Amino acid sequence: MNGHPLQALMAPRSIVVLGASPRDGALGNTVVRNLIDLGFSGPIYPVHPNAQEVCGIRAYADIAALPQAAECAVVCLSADKVIPALEEATASGVRAAVIFASGFAEAGAEGRDRQARLEALAMRTGLKVCGPNSLGLANISRGAPLYSAVVPETLRAGDVAVLSHSGSGCIVLSNIGRFGVSHLVSIGNGAVVDVDQYLDYLADDEATRVAALFIETIRNPAAFAAAAARMKAAGKAVVALKVGRSEKGAAATAAHTGSLSGANAVYEDFFKSCGVVSVEDIDELVESVVLMRAIKARPQGSGVAVLNVSGGEIALTCDVAQRVGVDLPDLSPETKRRLSEALPSFGHASNPLDVTGVAVFDMRMYGACIEALAADPAISIVAASQDCPAGLGSQQAEIYRQMAITVASLAPTLPKPIVFYSNVAGGIHPRVAEPLDAAGVPLLQGARASLLAIGRLCKNSVATQAAAERVEPCAVKDAWRRRFATGAPMTERETKLFLAEYGLPITREECAASAEEAGAVAERLSYPVVLKIESPDLPHKSDVGGVKIDLRSREEVERAYAEIMASVARLAPSARINGVLVQEMISAGTEVIVGATRESPFGMAVVVGAGGVLVELLRDSALALAPISAARAEDLIASTRVGALLAGYRGAPAGDIRALVRVVSTLSAIAAAYGDVIDAIDLNPISVGQAGKGVRIVDALLVPRAAGSQ
Repeated sequence: MNGHPLQALMAPRSIVVLGASPRDGALGNTVVRNLIDLGFSGPIYPVHPNAQEVCGIRAYADIAALPQAAECAVVCLSADKVIPALEEATASGVRAAVIFASGFAEAGAEGRDRQARLEALAMRTGLKVCGPNSLGLANISRGAPLYSAVVPETLRAGDVAVLSHSGSGCIVLSNIGRFGVSHLVSIGNGAVVDVDQYLDYLADDEATRVAALFIETIRNPAAFAAAAARMKAAGKAVVALKVGRSEKGAAATAAHTGSLSGANAVYEDFFKSCGVVSVEDIDELVESVVLMRAIKARPQGSGVAVLNVSGGEIALTCDVAQRVGVDLPDLSPETKRRLSEALPSFGHASNPLDVTGVAVFDMRMYGACIEALAADPAISIVAASQDCPAGLGSQQAEIYRQMAITVASLAPTLPKPIVFYSNVAGGIHPRVAEPLDAAGVPLLQGARASLLAIGRLCKNSVATQAAAERVEPCAVKDAWRRRFATGAPMTERETKLFLAEYGLPITREECAASAEEAGAVAERLSYPVVLKIESPDLPHKSDVGGVKIDLRSREEVERAYAEIMASVARLAPSARINGVLVQEMISAGTEVIVGATRESPFGMAVVVGAGGVLVELLRDSALALAPISAARAEDLIASTRVGALLAGYRGAPAGDIRALVRVVSTLSAIAAAYGDVIDAIDLNPISVGQAGKGVRIVDALLVPRAAGSQ
């Protein structure tokens, strides 16, 4: 690890404690006590203006009195004293610092100014800073706790690194007792060093196998993705709990597309593209970490096989698996034959598998069932489910211990990984856990959290491969780029002309400046036609009576033209009017919305779902960060309800999914190419014809980014 930019922060050789205190319970005393208790091997320099010693270690009146420069400073001072202290520390040769104090960016204008000055100091000096507004960090593997909370006596060194923006995240995960810890990092405000840099360090850290993230935001997606890729290349796993992903936290754009997107979907897709396992609560985080650190080989598919001795709990498994989206595939005829030979006559070969109560006393049969499931081509991981709570009676515990021994002995010989889980959380009986732990078999707790962890592990491998597919870039047309950069609003017709240049299928249409001209255009297009007001100021035309549909004669067209003009004049008197758009009417087909929207800080995302007037009511959509491949676009469509309809739901004619895939992937490439000058593109509806009949963009809205936006 020598030479990594965070070396002095994460594994310092000497430490100065600014604000050290001889008083028990004081912050500056706890830090020194932690260093002593965890056996820090380097020099510790407590700084106190009057004390002769702190916790039995000689103290110094100021940093200038130190016998030699310290590598890292732990700052146990109030916010107003932090920056002057760091100016002095960096001048003395300090290369890293940990700041506990609050009162920075989280504390109003004065705090934001203070944090800006801290960032400027770090930029000028190269100082690496943990915090501020944090508990600090602790390198457990090297006995270097630069930490303001008491390090738990039960905390053991291990291979899981905890990175948390929240101090409470560090506290709960360091006290959970389910795994050993290599590092605890309370990131706090992350003013200088944030999660991506810590992750990059861990990729080279020999003591770390899994990184558990409890994070509030990702400020630098590119750096995070690069660090995650380094973790993956090193054979290490990343499990992330991102808090604050609710729909309320997502900013919507002016287009319908924005109301369909959400912070949760964006982060999910980003994590998927990075190979990061994303979870939704602390229970899931813990079970996923336990699974990821113990699993010997990653599953190569999504199929999960579960076995249990209880028919009732097999039914529970089915219920939970369906609810959380775990794939329990049907078994092959050969697997069913093998199971039928092993099971008693009243047993039934299926997945999940009820091995019946006979298996409790017949380990040969139990093992044969496990081997048969592991050999099935549709199965990627086997899960042995058995309730083994810590309070289990000793006689029952010995019975279940034999099942655990069987799983442990088979694990090294199976062609697929195997997991053992209890349907109840709250601890596993030690007699059952012992042989599984000794064999390195993952031991999980709680039906929902366990199945989610298993399912996400499987899906993560498949999704990461799909996300890695190369996407052809979209050529930027300079004239359109200059047009968007003005920030001036676009009309529907102008938007469609832009899309047509990239080969996207638009409706036939012309703009008319009078009722007579509209009638003549309608005659050329052939009936029925649609009339729409043409104005850059009216993106939602129907709100002002600016749309008339199913017009079947010249007389109807001319009358509709007059009615539209009158309605718009009354409801939007200041709007600029170019005329009325006369458009062919597309009546057949399934209505779909495809759009692109800005999702800070990641850039542009593409959205697909049920379209038309019910788009926001049905809220049937799926999202992916742009650009995406055709294969990814097809998966995105298939994940929606309208995708099921287009696939021929209940015998209905199949839609032209192939043509829709092309629109989705092309729009994603357009969004990525013009992302710096576009905020949103909304194609709603797109009419999808039957298979082979193509699609047509009926309505389109493009929202340029406001001129001067960053």
